Amino acid sequence: MRRNRSAYLFIAPFFTVFVLFMLFPIGFSAYLSLLDWNGIVKPRFVGMEHYGRALRDPGLHSALVNTMVFSVLTVVLATLVGLGLALFLNSVRILKRFFRGVFFVPSVVSLVVVALVWKLILNSEVGLLNEGIRGFGTLLGRLTGFVPAWTQQPHRFLDSPDRFVPLLTMTLVNVWGVVGFNTVIFLAGLQGIPANLYQVSRIDGATAWQDLRHITLPLLRPTTFFVVLITSIDALQVFVLPNVMNRGSGSTMTVVYYLFENAFEFYRMGYASAIAYILFALTVILSVSIRLTVGRSTRWVGAE
Repeated sequence: MRRNRSAYLFIAPFFTVFVLFMLFPIGFSAYLSLLDWNGIVKPRFVGMEHYGRALRDPGLHSALVNTMVFSVLTVVLATLVGLGLALFLNSVRILKRFFRGVFFVPSVVSLVVVALVWKLILNSEVGLLNEGIRGFGTLLGRLTGFVPAWTQQPHRFLDSPDRFVPLLTMTLVNVWGVVGFNTVIFLAGLQGIPANLYQVSRIDGATAWQDLRHITLPLLRPTTFFVVLITSIDALQVFVLPNVMNRGSGSTMTVVYYLFENAFEFYRMGYASAIAYILFALTVILSVSIRLTVGRSTRWVGAE
């Protein structure tokens, strides 16, 4: 310690912030999950009561279902679209930098801004999308004399009576926001595949589909593992989109928004902390599951 005093002084600011804003909140929330406390009065120790309550809470069950559906749809769509765009960017010869910039722009924009912009676009009364649909119907009427009824009706994407529509809308907005990052990761993986493998396959008469199936996808397994893992963890923690777009109503109530609601609207700090640790446990289980499935193939490819 005495010999490396200067080095410790240089890293002290980071570790001070890390302890105050990471380690301490994590430990304190674990302690709070065992207490009944509203943030004002003296806390009361209740042990594992909050965890038992969470198992019986229909509101949390509904939020868990919404979060899992949102996460599965986000992971599948963001992974497939990201891979497709990466394959396109890896093969395109014209305006390559332009396309890369266009696809990556949503990933560098704040998620709050993304949510606000799409909330305005999808507004059921004056949203740009609804206005575009009405304009299309009007133009079609002038050209053909027939105006489809569906073009003159407001389409309620965020406040639809169908529970699945707002959740699907929020999922597509989230995919639009994260797919650029996945595309860049997949593109880096594609550029790391040796070109001579494709040259040999062409000599053997392999088709483009066979190249994709037997060369590209197997060698992209480590990249796919990383993309699926990061996208899954990010989707499980979604909060900004339901908060900004429709305040977590109906099918857009997620676990993190339900946690926020209990902590800062109902002042159930202990119960909210218990929900946070339940979400943490689910995240760990999901991460281990992904590692044992996609990750197992990753180790095999590395051995090859």
